[in-house]
Amino acid sequence: MLSTAAVAPLRRAGYEVHYVTKRAFAPLVEQHPEIASVYAFDKTGGEAAAREAFLRWAKEKEFSLVLDLQDSWRTWAWRRQLGAFARVAVARKERFREWLILFLRQGSWAGFGPGGRAEKFQSAAARAVGESAGGSSPLTSLHVTEAERAEMAPRLPAGDFAVIVPASAWRGKEWPYFPELAATLARKVPVVVLGAEKDLFCDEVAKAAAAVNPLSRSLRGQTSLRQSLAVVAAARWVLGNDTGLVHAGEALGHDVAMVEGPTHERMGFSPYRPGSVRLGLNLFCRPCSKTGRVCPRFGTYKCLNDLSTAQVAETLRRRGYPC
Repeated sequence: MLSTAAVAPLRRAGYEVHYVTKRAFAPLVEQHPEIASVYAFDKTGGEAAAREAFLRWAKEKEFSLVLDLQDSWRTWAWRRQLGAFARVAVARKERFREWLILFLRQGSWAGFGPGGRAEKFQSAAARAVGESAGGSSPLTSLHVTEAERAEMAPRLPAGDFAVIVPASAWRGKEWPYFPELAATLARKVPVVVLGAEKDLFCDEVAKAAAAVNPLSRSLRGQTSLRQSLAVVAAARWVLGNDTGLVHAGEALGHDVAMVEGPTHERMGFSPYRPGSVRLGLNLFCRPCSKTGRVCPRFGTYKCLNDLSTAQVAETLRRRGYPC
C-alpha cells in the first residue's frame, strides 16, 4: 500500500506503470486508474514455476525500467535476470537504519520523517526517472469504483459513520479498549467494524457499539478486500491499530486515527496526512519492533494497556471526532 507512492512520479515522467505483487495483495491496486495492469505472483505451484512464469511475462512486456521496492532475497535473485533486458532501480531496504532505531535507540536522528516509507518509495521512483520527489498529489493512492461503492451501500448505515479496524496480523499491536471507544463513538454516529473471519474481537467491538446505537454492525469475515476498501472509502471516520486497512484509509483520501503501541512514527509506517492522528504513549521502550511479537517489558505491553480510552477519546475529540 505504501509503495503506491511511487506511481505518481513515474506517471508524471510518462511511464506506463505495471505492478507485481503477491496474489493476496493484488486486489489492493486493481481498479487504480494510474496502473495499467497487475501481475499476481502465485507460488501455489512451486516457487520455481512461479518465478519462471513471472520472468516470461516481464520479458514479453519489454519494460524499459524495473523498480524494485521490496529489496528482498527473492527480488534480489529476480534483478539479476531482469537486468538482462531492462534497466533496474532499487529502493534499498532500511535494515541498518532499523537496527539503529530499535537496538541503539537512535530514532531521534535516524528515524523517518513525516512521510515515512511512502516518501522513501516516492523518492526512489523519482530518482529512477531523473525527477525531484514531491508534487501536489498524495503520497499513497488507492481507488474504489462507483460500482463497488454502490454494491456495499445497502450494507452500510445511511449518512456519516465510523469504521473501526480493531484487529491486526500481530496480536502484539492490538489495543484492547476498542469496545469502550466504539461505545463512545456510537453515542453520536453508527460504527462499522471490519476484520477477517478469524478476528473474533471485531464482534465484541460491534456489540458494544450496537448496545448504544443499533445501526452499528460487524462485517467481520463478510467482505472481500475490494469490498473492505469500499467500506473504508464510504466512511466519514477511520480508526484502528497499525494495520493495512487504516493505511488504506489515507490512500483513499481520509484522515485516519491509528493506535501505535510497539510501533512508532520513527519506523516510517505511521499515517502521514497532516489531519491524521497518531495515538500512543511516550515510553522509552517505543518503538521495540514492527510487530510487537515480544514485549521487552516482560510481556506487560504497557504501550497498549496503559493507553486509556479516556486519553484516546479526549485526543480524538480535540481533532474533531464524534467522541
